[in-house]
Amino acid sequence: MKEKEELLVAAPLSLRLYWEGDKLAQMRLRWAAKGEKSHIETKTGHELAKALDRYVAGEAVTWPKLPIDFDALPHFHQKVLTQLQRVPAGQVVSYKGLAKLCGSANAARAVGHTMATNRWPLIFPCHRVLKSDKTLGGFGPGLDMKRWLLELEGVPPDAIKG
Repeated sequence: MKEKEELLVAAPLSLRLYWEGDKLAQMRLRWAAKGEKSHIETKTGHELAKALDRYVAGEAVTWPKLPIDFDALPHFHQKVLTQLQRVPAGQVVSYKGLAKLCGSANAARAVGHTMATNRWPLIFPCHRVLKSDKTLGGFGPGLDMKRWLLELEGVPPDAIKG
């Protein structure tokens, strides 16, 4: 199948969608470049763009259901991402806490690996996962963006250290 890409821009964020056939293979979140414009071809892309606009405006968002091949992920990753989607905007969870929610209290590192390989940021909000000491931990697009996303969602400043 021919792969295609779409670009959603809702400054200051941009989200690049990578398609494999009719499945959304992954999304890349980054800061939007000055003057960058959206390039959207699919219905799902348009739905995501509307949701991203609302998100950046600080509104509550229900992300659209995406055509992803969730079953292709390892079972543990599926469990972690499913539990992660239940963490509401404005709240955070630790890697260890998320591991406990998945029934694997000693799997904090495996949860960290799942977050590091998350192919659908914002949809599966890996930015809401912190280290047990309330420091940010990691985030592919950078810790400045992680902090910005958490502030946008209304996470109280005392919920984060550093």
